[in-house]
Amino acid sequence: MHTYNYCPVCGSPLQTAEIEYRKRKICPSCSWIHYENPLPVTVAYTENLSGELLVVRRAHEPAYNEWSLPGGFLESGETPQEGCLRELLEETSLLGKIDRLIGAYHRESKMYGSLLVIAYKVIVAEGLLRINHELYEADFYPHEGIPQINIPLHQKIIEDARNHEYQPPV
Repeated sequence: MHTYNYCPVCGSPLQTAEIEYRKRKICPSCSWIHYENPLPVTVAYTENLSGELLVVRRAHEPAYNEWSLPGGFLESGETPQEGCLRELLEETSLLGKIDRLIGAYHRESKMYGSLLVIAYKVIVAEGLLRINHELYEADFYPHEGIPQINIPLHQKIIEDARNHEYQPPV
């Protein structure tokens, strides 16, 4: 998150004031207000047609060398669904289809600040899995055999996805 000390509109030094029940930086000259908004991120909880889950091992920070779900930042002009599928394609060369929204989550990151994370269940019907420079490895695993995922948010997304799956009546 960019921290402003001077107004990006007129260059005047910013002051702190309570605006809309929050402390915000404001320009006393032109009234510009600095709203600290979260960065939008998408995560793809991706299954193949056999119901196996795609798990990737990261080659960059944050969470270097950790197992996770694929995902990344939205680009300007794309919807969360488009960003989710683009990140999946960039990281793994797989084309997917959004099945459903799993949830929206807020997280604070030491590296990026406030994040709004939008997780989707994605289905991959076919394709050759090829990883890019952001990953060390990736593969589909049966749910009971996935590598240990230590990222709390990704654990939560997996839990939420599993808790909302259709359960046939007993």
